[in-house]
Amino acid sequence: MHVVPRFRATAVVAAAALLMAGCATGPGLAKTNSPRRTVQAGAERDPADPSATTRPSAQPGKPVDPAFAAERLRLVDPCAVIEKDLLETVGTPSRYSSSNYTRCSNYMKDKAGKTLSVTIDIGYSLTSTDLKNATKTIAGLKSGEQKLSSSCFITAVTQESPGMAVRVQITTGSGSEAAEPCEPGRKVLEGAIRKLRGNPAKYSPGKGSPVEVDPCEIVDKAMLSPVLGASPRALPFGLHQCSWTGQSAQMQLDIKTVRIPKDGKFDSKSVEVDLGDGLKGYQAFKDTSYPSCELVIVRTKDTSDAGEIVEFIVGGSKSKEFDRCEATQAFAKAVLPKLPSA
Repeated sequence: MHVVPRFRATAVVAAAALLMAGCATGPGLAKTNSPRRTVQAGAERDPADPSATTRPSAQPGKPVDPAFAAERLRLVDPCAVIEKDLLETVGTPSRYSSSNYTRCSNYMKDKAGKTLSVTIDIGYSLTSTDLKNATKTIAGLKSGEQKLSSSCFITAVTQESPGMAVRVQITTGSGSEAAEPCEPGRKVLEGAIRKLRGNPAKYSPGKGSPVEVDPCEIVDKAMLSPVLGASPRALPFGLHQCSWTGQSAQMQLDIKTVRIPKDGKFDSKSVEVDLGDGLKGYQAFKDTSYPSCELVIVRTKDTSDAGEIVEFIVGGSKSKEFDRCEATQAFAKAVLPKLPSA
């Protein structure tokens, strides 16, 4: 059986830049605080107590706790989840940086003055193997750990079907400078979960921001059928990406933050295309072993060229003959009316 590869967002990766400080990762994404929510009974119990463990539900699309619902997490500022007060428990924080809606990093020093890099991902997608290996418990949630030399990756499972987590990555330098990375990682992740269950600062979306959009739900499956057939399979990835597969082809929708190039070219092969109603996009055909067409449409942009985009990708095996760029434009035109007005 032919396995359809997940597209790599090559057209945009080269254009993306780390958007620094405060972690509002796009124009109009200022931080706000919503009224404090009521935490479910037992959510704040001692995580060392087995009775405190949240019982995860494998019900499709349902989190183990309403605090981790996808529609809530899409608006959470990840930098606010690892605020200064939390990072000071493991060292001396430095500047924050964020490359997308759900990731934040701080390249700081530990309490001994050595390198300590902290990165948190909210809505991190897990494989079935990741779920199987989540045999520990942290903050009342199933947890998995992977240690690689001076780095430690720790997940707290927030949903089982599809698998999602909050993940913390800790790196403590190299060689003789490297300290044990998992202990500070557990402390940071436990504190982050506590903040997520409380009242973390959230983005305040500006006009046209697509940050709240569920990319899987916004697409009508009927419009996928000309390329993928009658029963395409949806594959969510993180909180802002969804792809569909069927009949030796794949279609994908990404919502992301990027630095908008001055010339609008997100890729050296980009060409400007007219999508009607005064809307333009930037399209690039990739003639690889799995030919695809990528179409980027800018939704918001501020004076520093930090922006938010939606990216549509359609590809298929070489044996499948169809106009990939025509299909990509049709895909975009079907979805755009459902997005927040720019």
